[in-house]
This record gives sequence, C-alpha cells and structure tokens, in this order.
Amino acid sequence: MLKEKKNIIERIFDSRDDNGLWKVIPKTHKHYPDYMHYVPNYKASLWTLILLAELECDKDDVRIKKPLETVKTHLFDEEHGIYTLKEDHFPIPCLNGNMLYLDCYFNDAPDEKSNRLLDFFCKNQRFDDGKYEEPKNQFCTNTSCYGKHTCYWGIVKLFKGISFIPKDRRDDKVKTLKERCINFILKHRVCYSSRNPEKVMINKLDLLTFPNFYKGDFLEILWLLKREEVESEKLIPAIELLKSKKTKDGKWPLERTMNNMVTSVGKVNAPNPFVTQRANEVLTYYEKKVSNNTQTA
Repeated sequence: MLKEKKNIIERIFDSRDDNGLWKVIPKTHKHYPDYMHYVPNYKASLWTLILLAELECDKDDVRIKKPLETVKTHLFDEEHGIYTLKEDHFPIPCLNGNMLYLDCYFNDAPDEKSNRLLDFFCKNQRFDDGKYEEPKNQFCTNTSCYGKHTCYWGIVKLFKGISFIPKDRRDDKVKTLKERCINFILKHRVCYSSRNPEKVMINKLDLLTFPNFYKGDFLEILWLLKREEVESEKLIPAIELLKSKKTKDGKWPLERTMNNMVTSVGKVNAPNPFVTQRANEVLTYYEKKVSNNTQTA
C-alpha cells in the first residue's frame, strides 16, 4: 500500500509543468483568469493538491510549496477574506473548506487567510433543511449553495477543513461552527434524507469513491466523524451500509470515479486499497467503541 501510494505521488509530480503547476488554462480560455488553477476539473492544481493530501503525501515535500501558495494567492479575495471564483456562487463553502483542508494538512495549522475565512463562515454559514430556517441574508441569492436546503457538500467540506485544525488552535467560534456542521450531518444520518429515512439524500452519495474532491461519499463523512470522535446512534444506518459493501475477501470496491483525474487510483467495481484503508479505519474505531460500551454496561 505504501509503495503504491508513493508510485502514484511520483507520477503526479512528474506531470507538473515547467512552473511546478498542473494543467494551467491559457489566456484564451473562457474561464481565464477567474477559474485559473480550478479548471479543468480534477486536473488543475487545486484538485491535484487535494489528491496529494488524500494520498497522505509528505507534508514537508518541497514540491508542494509553490503550487499551494500559487493557488492560495490567486483564489483569495482580500476584500471579503475568503477564497472565491469572483462573483460565481459567492460565497462558496466547499471551496473554502477544501482550501482550509489543504492549508491545515500541509502547514499543520491555519494561516492568516484560513483564519479570515473561518471568521467569515462562523458568522455567515447557513444550515437550512428544506426551508429558510433563519432570516434570509444577502447570500441567499446564491441558491446553489444557500437555497432552502443548504448545500450538503459545502457543510461537509467546511467540517473537513475544521477537522484538520489542531484542537488547541480552535477558538470557541470555530468549535461552534464544527458542532453545527456535525449536528446537520447527524440530522441526515450521514447520507439519508431527513424526511424520508430510507432515501439516500444525494444521488451517488452511497457509492464508494476516492479521492474526495468535491462530491465525496458517505465513507468520507464517516471518516471525518471518526476523526472528531463523534458517537451517535444516528451513525448506525451508514455504518451498516458500509459493512454491506465489504467483499468476501475483506475489502471494499471503488464504486465511482472522478472524470478527468490526473492519475488513476483504481478500477471501478474492483477492490480498492484506498477505500479499504479508510473503511477499516472507520469500522475499527466504531466497533471498538461498541465493544467498550458493552463491557462497561
């Protein structure tokens, strides 16, 4: 597994351009310059950095520093203190959650930009579930992220970013934002509709995938809840769903891939080491908790 990861990581670095970046769109591209380093999807530098973090790339690898700083500098909006694609979908919680994740993964703690985005989303993030449960604010015009049902992936990615902040660097506002994210996730029992308990709330959310760029899967969410040591009976349906996908040889398959990924991490419907590693981490943690609770009782 370790050797396989290293081989993929080296292939990714070998695919850089002369400036140490990945798939930079030209000036003639229709999305230049606003979407630079964001498109093409899953090949540009932003997504490639996420892939490297998902592969647990060495945080101190010097080849990371330039592309990470380039992406951060280009996408950061000094006026609002968040990462943006200019006016498009402003403000975007999933983009900011991913940037927070990258900053904290590779730099071990939030920098000034990350602290500013945390202040913004601690103040402005919405948690609506089918209706505007709080008074509308100026961001409700962005119905993709802040419609009657707040974008679930936006909340998941904010939660992911927060999960990689060292616990001693989380102030009370960040802790509150994290708890609101967790409560929203538990309200949906990880991947189910809050109104129809038998229905998976988002198409393909129940299909195992890796890496988790934007639209991840229920396993990513369970893995984050495990990181934060969240225990709740509301996790049981998702945990049982995960168990049901285990093959006879004790592995889990890759059920969905991302288009245009910079490098392959496995074939669809075949046992996948990255999915299996994450699934084992989740089940080992929660089965141990169940065992300990039984012994205590």
